[in-house]
Amino acid sequence: ESAIRGDSGQQKLLDHASKILQRSAAVVMFTVPGGGEVQVPLGRIPRLVTEMKKCLSSLGASAADEELEAWACHVVESMSAPSRSFHIVQHAFDISAGADSIGTLAAFFHDIIYYSADGGLSPAQEQVLKGIITEDGEGNVVLNEIDAEFDEPLSMTMEIFGFKARQVLNPFRGLNEFLSAAFAVRCLGHTLKLHQLAQIVTCIEATIPFRGKENGKSAEEFLFERLKRANTSYELNLSEEDLSMGVKRAVNLANHDVENFSTSDPSYFLSNTWDLLPESHASLRHTQGVKISDYALALKKTTDFLATLDPGVVFPSFRGEPREEVLFEKTELARKNLSISLKYMHCKLLAICVLAALAEETGGDAPVAVCIGDIPQNDSVSQSIENYLPAPKVYHSAIVDEKVFDLLKNGRGRESTFDTKYSPLAAYLYSLIGDEGLNRSLEYLVLPIGQEGAKKLLASLPRSVVRDISLACAEISVTRARKLRRIAEKYSD
Repeated sequence: ESAIRGDSGQQKLLDHASKILQRSAAVVMFTVPGGGEVQVPLGRIPRLVTEMKKCLSSLGASAADEELEAWACHVVESMSAPSRSFHIVQHAFDISAGADSIGTLAAFFHDIIYYSADGGLSPAQEQVLKGIITEDGEGNVVLNEIDAEFDEPLSMTMEIFGFKARQVLNPFRGLNEFLSAAFAVRCLGHTLKLHQLAQIVTCIEATIPFRGKENGKSAEEFLFERLKRANTSYELNLSEEDLSMGVKRAVNLANHDVENFSTSDPSYFLSNTWDLLPESHASLRHTQGVKISDYALALKKTTDFLATLDPGVVFPSFRGEPREEVLFEKTELARKNLSISLKYMHCKLLAICVLAALAEETGGDAPVAVCIGDIPQNDSVSQSIENYLPAPKVYHSAIVDEKVFDLLKNGRGRESTFDTKYSPLAAYLYSLIGDEGLNRSLEYLVLPIGQEGAKKLLASLPRSVVRDISLACAEISVTRARKLRRIAEKYSD
């Protein structure tokens, strides 16, 4: 790995915070009034322009300032869309850290298109990708016929991805990555040589995540075969070693793309998961107005995904990249993070489903804030459900995962736009029912919950829990307080 990315050995000695500081080290010296100099980080566009220019130079190419500016603006505008909360410009900078010029350019372009999250292509993106895709009447994205003689770089991109004309592009199997790669070759096609474009495309293809083996072959082995065919078809003149190194570079970039799975800090992994949620679920972008049902559905879908994700397919490998012991370590950390996160999310899902049940019993769906209070904004303080619940503590009768309980009680690594990092309701529930009660409740977490489902879920919980939560919600939900207190009376001993 160090041969591909440079000083990775030293980075391993640093904790995650130090890594982020190191990766954001593009700075300019600034003279302050009165003398002296301070380091000021470059802005995103100047940094992209500077690094792109350096990459092109090392590859024996150059571009006019107007082109560099246009490319940088495309990256920033695309990755600053209102729909983006994880796949932002800083993410591109993060995974480019230590990469060579091919890998760095690939990192900058690899997430420029996020078709479903962004609601399709922006006008600027449509202009660059003109003629490549058509959206049919059913919302499918279909790949158009491409004239190989007229657009050789794009035709080569299709071959490296293994895509054919008139194919419906799968949003979970390469739609975004293919269009991002196509965007890159449309921008760089007149500047770089075809074999250099091929290696950038290979890097971006490898970032299609979570692919298992097919017929005993890994996605990376198939990628190598397609790159080898493209090498012949398009006379790229890459040696066998070049081809192998190209896929190894791509694997290295792909592993940095999913690096948060191998963090030793589960709170950081969960923070990233919470950043991803609004990208996949547009309803969560309304911050204070998120409906209980929308939040519950988003959590349910994400929880179901994590429950089925095999840690063994998170980190790709190819011919010793990464080394076997490194791959094993990363996979085991991913297994640990997924295990902790799954239980954490089951606790969160139970809590929101309890609110959904109470809402169903008192008038129907409502914003989450109606039941538990506003999300704090700019250090503002207002009433919250935690002010009215007993302080969560682990009881002798309940066996809990201490790490999960700590994450619920003391919070994830950082706040998100639609949820607090602390989970007082989930912590309270988990502290009382423990793992046994949590597992028992999972069969009742059916969405949409409906009146029958609401009654079954509430009946499955200790009566005192339903009483305490109902009374706490009644303190906040002034319009439903009377009905909530009736529920509390019903569940009182």
